[in-house]
Amino acid sequence: MFQIGKEYKRKKDIHGQYGGQEQGGISTPKNHAVIFLFTSDTGEQLGYNDEYRDDGIFWYTGEGQIGNMNMASGNKAILEHAQNRKRIYVFEYIRTAFVRYIGSAECLGYHEETRPDREGNDRTVFVFHLDIDSIEIKDHISEPKPIYNSNDLKGLKKKSIKELREAALTSSPKSSSPKEKRESACYRSQALKLYVICRSNGICEGCGSNAPFKTNKGPYLECHHVHRLADGGPDHPQNVVALCPNCHRRAHFSQDSETFNNHLKDVAIKVEKVAIQQNIQIT
Repeated sequence: MFQIGKEYKRKKDIHGQYGGQEQGGISTPKNHAVIFLFTSDTGEQLGYNDEYRDDGIFWYTGEGQIGNMNMASGNKAILEHAQNRKRIYVFEYIRTAFVRYIGSAECLGYHEETRPDREGNDRTVFVFHLDIDSIEIKDHISEPKPIYNSNDLKGLKKKSIKELREAALTSSPKSSSPKEKRESACYRSQALKLYVICRSNGICEGCGSNAPFKTNKGPYLECHHVHRLADGGPDHPQNVVALCPNCHRRAHFSQDSETFNNHLKDVAIKVEKVAIQQNIQIT
C-alpha cells in the first residue's frame, strides 16, 4: 500500500486515493479500513510532542487544540482501531505538503498528560502508545524472518552481531498481549543499539575517526537515527548510524545539519550493505 521511507504528496497521493480529512494529524477515511496519522515538529508549539521513547514505543498526541481532549472522532478511532479492524499508517512531514511513510502501527494503550492548548491554557491531552512496524524496508537487503524471542535484555550482550541484527528485526505475534508487545518493542530497540555499535567496529560512521574513548563496555559511540521522527526515527539497521559525540551534535545542531543528515542517510544504507555482505552473512 505504501513504501516505508518513500515520500508522498499528502493531498494527491494519500487523500486523492483514499479520502479522509486533508488537514490535521488524524485522518479517518469513510470508505477504507485505514487511519492515517501525521506527525510534525511544528506541533510542539501547540503541545503536540510526539516522540519515540527508550522502550521503542512511539508516543503520539491525540487531536483537539483547545480545552481538554475528548475520546471521540480521531482519538476514539485510534484507541478502537483493532476492534474495528482498521489499520493505522504513520507519516512524518518532511516539508510543506509532503510526508514520508514511517510504517504501520498498533495502539497498545494511552495515558493522559497536562499540556498547554493553542491559547496557552493547561488542559488534559491523550498520548497514545504506538508500536510502529518499520521493518518492511526493502532496498536489496535480505531480511531475516521476523521471530519472537524471549525478551531477555541482559542476554543481548552475549549475542553475536548476526544474532543482534536478527533480534533488532523481531516482532511479536498478533495474538500477543499489549504487555508482550511492549516488551518486544523494548527488546528490538535495545538490540538495534547494540547491533549498530558492534557494526561500527569502534569507528564513527560519520567522520571515520576512532571512538573518542573506551568504556568498560567498549568504544564509546552514540546511535543516531537518520530520519527525524522526533529524534527517534524508525528502528531499523538501515536507518541508524553510530557517531562520535561531535558528529552526533553536528547532526542535530550545526548550520549544515540538513546536509550532514542527508549524507548520513547514504552512509547508513552503505554500511549496512557492507556489514551484511562481509561480516554477518545473513541468508
